[in-house]
Amino acid sequence: AAKAGGGWDNDALFAAAPHADAIKPYISPSGSQILTLKGTTGAPYLIKVVRAAAIDDKGLMAAVTLDQLQDFFLFSYEANAIAIDDISRSSGTFYKSVVVNDLSGINLFGDATFRNALAASSKKANAVGYQHYMSATILVNLPSLLGALVSLFKPLFPKPVQKKLKFEQGPLKDVGNLKDLIPAGAAKVKFLKQIDDLLFD
Repeated sequence: AAKAGGGWDNDALFAAAPHADAIKPYISPSGSQILTLKGTTGAPYLIKVVRAAAIDDKGLMAAVTLDQLQDFFLFSYEANAIAIDDISRSSGTFYKSVVVNDLSGINLFGDATFRNALAASSKKANAVGYQHYMSATILVNLPSLLGALVSLFKPLFPKPVQKKLKFEQGPLKDVGNLKDLIPAGAAKVKFLKQIDDLLFD
């Protein structure tokens, strides 16, 4: 549910997700947040921010199966779609989804099981039409092996999503914990301005 200041309270929703009890210890607010943004053109967005390095992917994949994690991610796609429909109806303006993946600190050569689960979930989600809610996927703070990272991650996304991919250095670099984006303050204002600039450059 939406909260004042553009944040979201996901506790009840997370608890209702499949396999939530097994997954919750490994995906926390420090690794994922949802914010709202109305851009310079007046176009509104629901922004999901994910910091991969804050997710214990090895522990997570030891606790759940690939199918269970896919179920969880597909539930999140549906929840986001419902949230977008709800906020669009209540505001009278159509919202779209933006995903910001912060890749700072990620291990490019670690276990690929978690990445494979993300890719499989994305393909299934697009097969049922969730890509129509998506405006852009922004990958920020890529490690120095930029070429390797792009070639590694871009093929994981369906072709319609690949066309909406953006890459940028800088956003979230000075945010130590994604929970710092929850309260209204300088960190949130700066981050949303950076994303706004990327979306409308």
